[in-house]
Amino acid sequence: MFGFFSYSIIMAITPDPNNLMALQESRQHGFRGSMPFLNGLFVSFFILDFLAFFFTDFLKSISATAVLLMKILGSLYLIYLIMNLFRTKSDARGKQKIVSSNRQFWAGMLLNLTNVKVILYFL
Repeated sequence: MFGFFSYSIIMAITPDPNNLMALQESRQHGFRGSMPFLNGLFVSFFILDFLAFFFTDFLKSISATAVLLMKILGSLYLIYLIMNLFRTKSDARGKQKIVSSNRQFWAGMLLNLTNVKVILYFL
C-alpha cells in the first residue's frame, strides 16, 4: 500500500510533457491562442480514460510476455523522444511560427495519447 501512495504522490507533483507543453503554448500564444491545444488535451483525456477502462482487464488476461513487450516498446518510445529532444535546433533569428488551430488541437491530442505518464496513471 505504501508503494501505491508514494507512486501516486510522485506522479501528481512532477510535471509531465502535457503540463510543459501547455505552459509553452500559453506563453507563446496567450490563453485564447492556446485553447485549441488545451482542447486537444481535454478530448484525449477522455479517450484515454475510455480505453484504460475497457482494456485493463484485457491486459491482465494477456501473458507476461505481452506485458514485457509493452514495457520494451514504451522504453524504446522514451528513448526516441529523448533523441528528438537533443536533435531539435532552435531558430537563430527567434521568429515564431504561426500554427493553425487545427494543428494545435491534433498536437495536444497526440501528445496526451502518447504520454506514458498519463497512460500509467490511468492503468
